[in-house]
Amino acid sequence: MDQRPDDVEAAIERTRARLDRDLTRLGRRVDAIRNNAAARAQWWGGIAAIAAGVVGTLLFWPRHAPART
Repeated sequence: MDQRPDDVEAAIERTRARLDRDLTRLGRRVDAIRNNAAARAQWWGGIAAIAAGVVGTLLFWPRHAPART
């Protein structure tokens, strides 16, 4: 029997294993980037809430009429 089919099958298995490793590594990177982006979005959301609170306080602070003498 010819050895070539066995060589081809071995090459396919090596390639498949390498692709699995690379996809796993890529998946980890994507997960890390997604978590980092979520953390940054949450941080900026907090900063925006604080800024909105400060602006709201300045705009809606009760103003007193000047005292008449």
